[in-house]
Amino acid sequence: MTDIATTPTVLRARNGSLRHSLPDIGWGFIVAWGLATVFTPVFSAGDTANMGVFWLASMIGAPVGLFSLFLLPVSLTTTRARTLAFLGAVASMTLGVALLTVSPSMASDVGVHALQAAGGFVSAVGTAVFTVLWGAHYASLDMTRIERMATASLIAAFACYAVVLVLPRLPAILFVGCLPFLSAFCLAAAHSGNESAPCVRNRKDAQRLGHLNVPGFVRLGLGIVGATTVVSLFWTFANDGIVPAAAGVLTTSVLSGSVVAVLITAYLSRFSRALNLGTLYRWVLPLIAVAFSLLVLPIPGAIMGAAFLVNAAQALLNLTTFIYFAELSQRTGASAQRVFGLGRFFLEGGFLVGLLLGPPAASWAAEIGFYQGVLFVALTGFIVLAMVSIANQDRLAFTLEETGRDCSASPAPTQSAASAPSSQPDETAMPAEDASADRFALACAAAADEFGLTKREREILPYLAQGYSLPYIRNELYISQSTIDTHVRHIYKKMGLHSKEELITAVRGRC
Repeated sequence: MTDIATTPTVLRARNGSLRHSLPDIGWGFIVAWGLATVFTPVFSAGDTANMGVFWLASMIGAPVGLFSLFLLPVSLTTTRARTLAFLGAVASMTLGVALLTVSPSMASDVGVHALQAAGGFVSAVGTAVFTVLWGAHYASLDMTRIERMATASLIAAFACYAVVLVLPRLPAILFVGCLPFLSAFCLAAAHSGNESAPCVRNRKDAQRLGHLNVPGFVRLGLGIVGATTVVSLFWTFANDGIVPAAAGVLTTSVLSGSVVAVLITAYLSRFSRALNLGTLYRWVLPLIAVAFSLLVLPIPGAIMGAAFLVNAAQALLNLTTFIYFAELSQRTGASAQRVFGLGRFFLEGGFLVGLLLGPPAASWAAEIGFYQGVLFVALTGFIVLAMVSIANQDRLAFTLEETGRDCSASPAPTQSAASAPSSQPDETAMPAEDASADRFALACAAAADEFGLTKREREILPYLAQGYSLPYIRNELYISQSTIDTHVRHIYKKMGLHSKEELITAVRGRC
């Protein structure tokens, strides 16, 4: 069985042509399904977004389903379990659409709400299963391809959403009902091309956490919960009329997420492998802060601009966390089922928290007569949680302290030069062959022992000895530029060296 944190050769072998990559955008159909069922008027009795009982039930079902998958002792990566899982997910999402479609025909409000609640909950559990299945698939790909396909999926999602907006009601319902089937077809096509994650055949492997630092991961989740809570609270205020949004603003503003996907695609093409949670918060915080500031300004279009920016922040959260969790699973060797189950639980849990905080926040806003102040208080709480989340980020989630590993046990960088054009190794550093990998690790350990390198310096040394650039090492270890500069300077000083070429020669000479 090949581990998902595998060698560059295996990862390159998984890279196919554009034709073989097309099924990888199937995650976008699940995103489109969620957007279409909630933010369009297709499934509501009036001409407004469907942000009522169905929305509330789906906000409960999604985190419940994701956390259950995190705890599930049975892996979904065996062929049989995976097939049953996405058939069940398709069935539950189809049932959800059916219940949502027929609910307006019920004679009583109780019947309407009961059908919508049932539809929202069961369909959200189905989307949770699809999220984990797609996460496991993405975690088996080359890291650059993860980023490329995730952004392409998001673009496809908003394209499908736009189609729903322009179709008449009945064709739109049928189109939305087909989206889970399209996603399942794409997932099956990707697996038939031998690009699926390796099979996990027993409960022990299904519960594998690899080198994932769960307490650090939970702390990271606080920032994600804070971000999604603020976004959800904004939508709750807008849906209740507290934020005086004009009719159709919520529906059309969702399309701003497509702009985010395009910009992220351009960003990744220029700065390959530069996405991390620090980057996420640096982008999300200004977007939400500017959005809330617009609410204070008495200018035409301010509400629309705020809605566009909040939706852009939501799309950014969705995309970046999906990429991050796939790479986290790959780097730590943890089960993608567990990483996505817990990670996306934080994301969806934040939306539920914002929804539950809506009524007391609305009461407070009515008392003070300044709803913008309530949103800014929520934004302040998010900033605090984000700072706690990313504090000492270089040790966060990827820390090896619990395993007691040293340089000799640290994996060499797994990304191929072709997949990281902006941070390739120097030509003087030849890639270590499998046969000499142990000798190289022992050489690094011996040098670290001889010159008294610290734990972090021991982790950096193998990257330097293979000629990797400082930006690449910084992104691999999730540390700041100033931190990597300081550690490298100390390594050179302790070893009495003056350049990377001298260090490569010194370490290779010990192999």
